[in-house]
Amino acid sequence: MTRNKTVFLLLGTSVLFFAVVLTRNNSLIGAVLGYWIGFLYTQWLHRDAQSSIKLDTSEAVRRLRRSFVKRLGFVTLMVVIVGRFFKGWLFSLALGIALGLLVSLILGVIEFIKKERGEL
Repeated sequence: MTRNKTVFLLLGTSVLFFAVVLTRNNSLIGAVLGYWIGFLYTQWLHRDAQSSIKLDTSEAVRRLRRSFVKRLGFVTLMVVIVGRFFKGWLFSLALGIALGLLVSLILGVIEFIKKERGEL
C-alpha cells in the first residue's frame, strides 16, 4: 500500500473514531471496521490483478476467480461475525464498507491518472 493510501486509511479511521466520540454512538465502531474491510478489499483486488497481468489468459481468469471467492468469503465472514455478536453495528458496517471502497477506488483512479500524465 502506498503512503498516500495509508494516510487516507488512517485519516478516515480517525474521522470515524472522532464521530464515535462526538455522538457517543458505539454502533459507529462498525463503520470503522467496515471502512477497513472496504479499503483492504480494494487493495487485495488490486494486488491480485497486478499479479495476474503476467499470466496467460486462462490461468489469470482461474486465479482471479479463486481470489474473488476468497475475498467474498472474507467479507461474508466479517458480516456474519458482526451480525452474530453486534447486531446494532450492521448498518454502520455496511456504510463503512461502502465508504472504504469508495475512498480507495477514488485514490486508485487519481493515482492512475497521475501515472498516465507522467506525474508519478
